[in-house]
Amino acid sequence: MLEAIVSGLLTFFLAPAAIILGRRLEVVGVDIHKPWRPIVPKTGGLAIILGATAGMILGAHASGFQLFIPVILSCLVAASIGLVEDLREEIDPRLKPLLLIFASLPVLVLGAYSPRPLIPFLGKTRLYRVYPVLVMASYPVICNAVNSLDVLNGSALLTSIPFLIMSSVIFYMRGDLQLLILSLIFLAAAVAMLPYNMYPARTFIGNSGSLFIGAGITSIAIMGSIEVAAIIALMPQIMNEMYVLFSIRGLKSAKNIGRRPVVVENGMLAASEDPDAPITLLRMICAGIKVDERRAVYAMALISAFAAFLGFLTHILLLGG
Repeated sequence: MLEAIVSGLLTFFLAPAAIILGRRLEVVGVDIHKPWRPIVPKTGGLAIILGATAGMILGAHASGFQLFIPVILSCLVAASIGLVEDLREEIDPRLKPLLLIFASLPVLVLGAYSPRPLIPFLGKTRLYRVYPVLVMASYPVICNAVNSLDVLNGSALLTSIPFLIMSSVIFYMRGDLQLLILSLIFLAAAVAMLPYNMYPARTFIGNSGSLFIGAGITSIAIMGSIEVAAIIALMPQIMNEMYVLFSIRGLKSAKNIGRRPVVVENGMLAASEDPDAPITLLRMICAGIKVDERRAVYAMALISAFAAFLGFLTHILLLGG
């Protein structure tokens, strides 16, 4: 468990330095859901990346967990793509999914997967030819889905934590120490960042942080053969991304949409009444009522926790653990 402790402590103590770095380099963003629209550094993800990576490196070298190596490479590829967006400009939304396919290559090249996923009622299947394609598709889907819920202070972290708790419990019950520690490394980093990212956020985790976490979640699901449980647990993120794509009719830059799903009224969030505004989970939470930002985040976290519970039940009841 030392690896998870190192991950959490490094993330927590590196976060202030990441905040200072963001301000000095002017890598900042506007917190648009607050009436006073504060300027917030969006470099908090660097602390998560360094903390979790250090934990995984420690596990790979000190404990001999070689499974961590493809995860490190995969997550750093995804984080690099996000860092380019944080430091420069948004990558073409049609190009970004193609770039995120590269995050799957370490897992595929190093053979860190089993092409026999467990499917309810069918048991273990043989998808030797199809499964690598599914792996390549999963990274863009999950990474973007996790990123799509990074809309409020703490929302990306609080909606990712339920999956990490679910996977940790499954691997503990299975007795798989390597995957258990891997899940705990990401869980520790996410929890350690909460004091800085929760309302009122002192830093955003940025695209680098959310894509790093998304790649970690995807790797855990694939390597742990908990794909079905992961799909159910991540349904809020996946459906949110699908709602956005369908409502804006394809992959488009946020800068080109022009309409926001929610508006700020007297410090409260309200669903946009514009029929052409994107449909999102946040907009549905705010439909018909005005919601405090903190309550909206807690609602998103509660939905994710329920989905993770359903994913856990599916794994245990239908897949036999």
